[in-house]
Amino acid sequence: MKVKIPFSLIPFRILKRLSSRFFGIGSKVARHFPLVSLYLEKAEMNISVQEYFAMCITSALSFFLFNFLFFSLILYSILKYSFVVSFFVSFVLTLFIFTQQIFYPKLVANRKIKDIERNLIPVLQYILIQLSSGIPLFTIFVNISREDYGAISKEFQKAVKKINAGIPQTEVLDTLAEENPSLYFRRAIWQLTNGLKTGSDTAGVVKEVIAAISEEQLVQVQRYG
Repeated sequence: MKVKIPFSLIPFRILKRLSSRFFGIGSKVARHFPLVSLYLEKAEMNISVQEYFAMCITSALSFFLFNFLFFSLILYSILKYSFVVSFFVSFVLTLFIFTQQIFYPKLVANRKIKDIERNLIPVLQYILIQLSSGIPLFTIFVNISREDYGAISKEFQKAVKKINAGIPQTEVLDTLAEENPSLYFRRAIWQLTNGLKTGSDTAGVVKEVIAAISEEQLVQVQRYG
């Protein structure tokens, strides 16, 4: 996924170049937010946590300076302590924006998880129907990668490329599960992989997975209600 710093006033390429000066500070700040690294990985944002924080700090500083100058010019002829008020308002706004930037990877990861879990049962049902029709599993993966199943289709696009490159199917599926942020997706793929490794009836395995996940999601909805 393309890296993005929300609310940034500076174009990404320039921001990345300027942020190199704040890499050390970014490393220190990142220690206080250990989960951000995990969310960056889940969101597939190919950037180190230190560099991400350095870019957030650079963006926040530019946001603060812009707002400070903007409010100072507006309030100069109105308020006696216009610079103090401008500083305070700019600081509060910048703190809010910086907080949003820090938790942006979590937001992206959660969106991806919701997208995957919304389409997971339809995809598993699709696999079951295709298997029952005698279609090979790899062909089913290709078909899913071409369908409109959101993030799941993108996951299978990566899997198909790796299998075409000569990597064993079970190995690709294991990697696909390990790198995915959705617990339900990981469990479904792992059970499918175990079925392939043990020579079990694949259609039967998929049917069991559908039943188990459907039941768990129903319980989750009832708890939420």
